Amino acid sequence: MESEKTILNKLRLLTIVPGVVIVTIFTIFILYTYHNLTTLKILSSNVAKIEKSANLINELQRERGISSGYLGSKGKIFKDSLLQQRQKTDKAFQELLNLENKNRDTFIQNQLALIQMRKEVTLLKVSVFHSFNYYTYLISHIQNNFLDISTLITDFSVKNLFQAFINLSLMKESLGELRGGINGVLSQKQNTSQLNYITISAKATYQLSEKRFYRTASSNFLEQYNSIVKSENYQNLAHNILLYTNNNLKNSYFEEPIKWYAESTNIINQLYDIETAYMYSINNYVQTSYHNEKSRAIIILLLFTITTFFNIWLSLKIKRNIKANIKLLNEYKSAVDRSTIVSKTDKKGIVTYVNEEFCSISGYSQEELIGKPHNIVRHSDMSVEAFKDMWQTILSKKSWSGIVKNRKKDGTSYTVEATISPILNSDGEIEEFIAIRNDITDILNLHKEIEHTQSDLIFRMGEIGETRSKETGHHVKRVAKYSQLLAKYYGMSNKEIEYLVSASPMHDIGKVGIPDAILNKAGKLTKTEWSIMKTHATIGYELFRDSDKPLLQTASIIAHQHHEKYDGSGYPRGLSGKNIHIYGRITAVADVFDALGSDRCYKKAWEDEKIFELLKEERGKHFDPQLVDIFFEHLEEFLEIRDYFSDQSSAMKSE
Repeated sequence: MESEKTILNKLRLLTIVPGVVIVTIFTIFILYTYHNLTTLKILSSNVAKIEKSANLINELQRERGISSGYLGSKGKIFKDSLLQQRQKTDKAFQELLNLENKNRDTFIQNQLALIQMRKEVTLLKVSVFHSFNYYTYLISHIQNNFLDISTLITDFSVKNLFQAFINLSLMKESLGELRGGINGVLSQKQNTSQLNYITISAKATYQLSEKRFYRTASSNFLEQYNSIVKSENYQNLAHNILLYTNNNLKNSYFEEPIKWYAESTNIINQLYDIETAYMYSINNYVQTSYHNEKSRAIIILLLFTITTFFNIWLSLKIKRNIKANIKLLNEYKSAVDRSTIVSKTDKKGIVTYVNEEFCSISGYSQEELIGKPHNIVRHSDMSVEAFKDMWQTILSKKSWSGIVKNRKKDGTSYTVEATISPILNSDGEIEEFIAIRNDITDILNLHKEIEHTQSDLIFRMGEIGETRSKETGHHVKRVAKYSQLLAKYYGMSNKEIEYLVSASPMHDIGKVGIPDAILNKAGKLTKTEWSIMKTHATIGYELFRDSDKPLLQTASIIAHQHHEKYDGSGYPRGLSGKNIHIYGRITAVADVFDALGSDRCYKKAWEDEKIFELLKEERGKHFDPQLVDIFFEHLEEFLEIRDYFSDQSSAMKSE
């Protein structure tokens, strides 16, 4: 421990430490703000790229449609329109290239490939289908590019807007494919299976994207879209597309490719207007967020200035108080040393210090402990894995806390609640380990006693429930033992088995709420009486369902579900299969097996063969098939339990 003089010398640093802390915090805020501003700037850049990509896609869609008409008519129509459209497409390409850095080379290659394709289109050296496919591929590539960009967006609000934007973009592309495909058919005055497939597929894609758009778009944009859908132009277009897909082209303007192109382009342009409005909304959100972040940065700067002056004043005051508290700190250390179990070890786990409390509880003297490995007090009940986990934690410079069972010098045990912390030097390296413990041996013993008492009370309550129906309490003991055996071979954990065995005697506790006249009736119950009798499952559940104790929760599950049947025909809820808790499925087998083999006021005990036959018949109906298989695989053990705990057994009576 450092001397008081050393501490007082270090206190002089308190005049600058607050400043360092404030500067650090301010730096973190600045870095955080810078990060946010940078993120928003990148987001703004990505939005701009997507906006330009959408514009380029729109122009390529138009060029695709015009090219289809040009090729289909062998250059007789759309020639001037094609030249004008190519200029617009080139301008859109250049605007995107001015923003693109990462994929610039790829886009230049696409642009060069487009120029080559245009030459072949101009010279009529390519078919409508191949031209259409090329443009569609290029559009898809650009769409995928802005879809890739959109995956980088983490802002939830912007992401939601993009979802609707992307769906709208896919709708527009599908309509563009319809425009281009049908334009090719009309211009060449004949349909082909290839173009027919394209148009039918595009129509289906449009309908699917439209459904998604309805789910993701905000109300104002849906209103705009619905106004388009209700328009005469849209309805006329949809009607003629239907005629086309039904191969009924007469009495429609499909015989006029120029008119078809103009009408379909009008609708696509209206969709593009909505798409542009979406981009405006996204841009507006990003810009607003950017300005808000800058405003926050200014506020932080003002707070930094005020906080700096306040903390300089405060640090001087703290310096005076610390000097007064050093004495108290030493007193506290002494108090901890007297009231808790303390030890220190070096990096290898060799004991370097123990206090008197450690010696007192362990039975060793300081001389016997110092210089020895700390595992001198390790108890064999503590697994190697537990200590391995402890060492891995503290060697990673983290504190470890847990319950540890130790061995005294005389071989007896004690249990402590321990916290082991690494002590780091000025270089951040581990210097030693300090362990502070509290003896909880008596507390654990008391807890075990409480658990035992709780289990015993539950068993007695189960006996009370059986006694009301004039059934032996030996029944609940046997059901518990059968349940334990089934759970063991089913593969349940020891803790689950413990809860099941302790709680299973409560399976019929709900019978305390059933009138004696019904409960002990020798003859067959009426329909009304049977309805009342079945309520005992719910009554038992209601007794314990609000408890936060795992054991009583288990009891509530068993009481509620032990009359459910695997095929869903049980009560009270008609659960089936694995929807029935494993506790309920196990207790059902155990309860029925024991009940059939025991005398009741309404029946005589069944012969074993008849019981076994029923269990086999009800496999997969009343009972879980796996549990029935387990029962017969280990039948001898079940019969041994029944004989040992029979109602006439002297062994049972001796217990």
